[in-house]
Amino acid sequence: MGQATEAAATRGTARDVLAIPAYRNLLVATFISNCGRWLQFAALGVLAWELTGSNTFLGQLIFAQLLPLGVLSLIGGSLADTVDRRKLLLITQTWQMVWTFVLAAALLDGTIGEGMLLLLVFIIGIGQGLYAPAFTSIVPLLAGEENVRAAVSLNSVQLNGARVIGPGIGGVLAATLGFAELFAINAATYLVVIGAIWVMTLPKPTASAAGISERLFGGFTILKRAPQIRGPIVMMALFSFFCLPFIGQLPAIAEVNLGIDSQSSGYAWFYATFGAGALIGALSVSTVLLNFPRPLLVRLTLIGFAASLLWLALLDEATLGYPAIFLVSLFYFVMPTTLATHWQEHVTSKVRGRVAALWVLSFGGVIPFANLVGGQFADSVSLTALMLVGVGAAVILALFFRLKSGEVIDEVELAPAPT
Repeated sequence: MGQATEAAATRGTARDVLAIPAYRNLLVATFISNCGRWLQFAALGVLAWELTGSNTFLGQLIFAQLLPLGVLSLIGGSLADTVDRRKLLLITQTWQMVWTFVLAAALLDGTIGEGMLLLLVFIIGIGQGLYAPAFTSIVPLLAGEENVRAAVSLNSVQLNGARVIGPGIGGVLAATLGFAELFAINAATYLVVIGAIWVMTLPKPTASAAGISERLFGGFTILKRAPQIRGPIVMMALFSFFCLPFIGQLPAIAEVNLGIDSQSSGYAWFYATFGAGALIGALSVSTVLLNFPRPLLVRLTLIGFAASLLWLALLDEATLGYPAIFLVSLFYFVMPTTLATHWQEHVTSKVRGRVAALWVLSFGGVIPFANLVGGQFADSVSLTALMLVGVGAAVILALFFRLKSGEVIDEVELAPAPT
């Protein structure tokens, strides 16, 4: 076991990690696929709003999309530590591709029932629930432990770059194509990732004497004993529940608060602006903020997030909505990128999948319930009040959150504590 501070002295740069072909190929393929995924994510919100005009249904849609992340992340993390990761990634990507084509086919006549939409979105999410922990756990394997920080940051950059380009493309295509065609385009992009995974080589999981219970719940043991791991994950869970329900309400915020038609190019650019802020925020962690003290960085970004979300909450016209949503997403995405890098540097490959499952659970498992509650709250109170709750929660977290460093955790930490 080594010290995290020792590892920090040998951190690789973005150039170092991009020089690794397997990582670079997967990064590019994932970026292309995520462009389609964010195109679909933005389009689904518009479809749901056009179907119902209900904040509650928008919350239910996010619940259906992300609930599998919460339900299956522990299983996915256990599988990532024990089975052939390459096969697991191929199977889960193929699952999502097939069911996305089914969703596109269901919309060929331009209509779909609310229940059917929720069901198909949930089924697609099953694949993502198993895929996400496995993907998170292979990034250091491809990039090398010394390049973890740069690799995690670059992964956030590609994800948020796709968040800009995907909705932007969707906004252009929506003028000539229907929802079915947009979803079919997303389904086709899975082929790129499947191809990249097909040709890669991954090391087999290290043999482990851990039983099923330890493989499923060992991450909780690590959280209990290691504050350097517990802090980022608990922090992300609290932030997800109290501060992020507004994300599922973006179509409603644009249309009701800002006067931007959710089916217009104006909304596509509004969503793309949100993605642009996320992209700049994630990119800054691996560049200008690379050596910035993490505890201070997290607190400052929470304060910046609270201030910009307050600005957005009080706006009632479109012009200033674009810079406001840009700043909200910029501050928002600096923080999870920093937190993810912190815990990744504090675990070895033997337990990374199990901790990755809890990381996925901290947002993918929390956000569905946050949006379910948040949608009903927005319907019964207001969208502005929902955002103001997020503002207050961010300020409280900034005041009381502390990020700690410590030893790198291995599977030995799962052994029973001495009595």
